[in-house]
Amino acid sequence: MQDQNLSKEKIITGCLDNDRQMDDEELLDEISQLSLSYTLHVDGKIFSLENVSLTKSTIPVRKPTTRGGVYFTDTTAYKIKANTHDLSIIELLPKLMLGPNTEFRSLEVKTNLDLNGTKKDITLVTHVANTVNTKNIVVLNLIVDKINLV
Repeated sequence: MQDQNLSKEKIITGCLDNDRQMDDEELLDEISQLSLSYTLHVDGKIFSLENVSLTKSTIPVRKPTTRGGVYFTDTTAYKIKANTHDLSIIELLPKLMLGPNTEFRSLEVKTNLDLNGTKKDITLVTHVANTVNTKNIVVLNLIVDKINLV
């Protein structure tokens, strides 16, 4: 029963304006439909992201749960798929992924959005689900854990 209450917790901090608190679904749906510029921030380094897609999809769990004792997941989540041509990220990936690494860390994906005539900075706090590397590109698959609107 406790897991069900956790899954309903809002992941957004910040406000759209003084009168109305942002809703997680509302903001993530808005972002997913726009063509925005994104950057990935890891250990003080900034990586430009291309071909970014943000979608809501199912997670392969039967009920809301804590995965690996590290992060909470519901049965659905917002996922980011993005590419970077900066191959220097490859050396950082083993430190960022849950699995054999015990020092699992979050990543920040940043963008900005014009809401009601005001530029708002948006930070998507994510974790790496998996990656695919080629000789020219790294494809990142991330899961959104939290969103901050400033």
